[in-house]
Amino acid sequence: MVIRRLDLDAVQAFVHIAELGSFTRAADACQMTQSAVSLKLKRLEERLDCRLVDRTPRHVQLSSQGGAFLHNAHELLAVHDRATATIAASRERLAIGISDHVAGPELPALIARMERSGPTALDRGTDRLLR
Repeated sequence: MVIRRLDLDAVQAFVHIAELGSFTRAADACQMTQSAVSLKLKRLEERLDCRLVDRTPRHVQLSSQGGAFLHNAHELLAVHDRATATIAASRERLAIGISDHVAGPELPALIARMERSGPTALDRGTDRLLR
């Protein structure tokens, strides 16, 4: 059996098509062109070897296989989001852009104190660091 990996962007495009009932609105939601969304859906359908969406020039609706796949597509995207959120949460970063002549000579000391306080400093509130 050949394992066929799914393109998550294609799955997301399919979910938008299903929920919004339109390739145009799905393209807006995906921030891509309508033709790109159509191509992603076509490749997803080829990968799954089934038709997910029945469409006419004025109407879009899920096929029976598309309806069955929609729930799993939501689950797949949710698991992906949870997995990436776990990593993103562990890599919080604070970027400050300020001129040293505006901030004064205390800025390097303040930044050093924030670094020593660790990532939980922001949870406690940066106002404590400024005291």
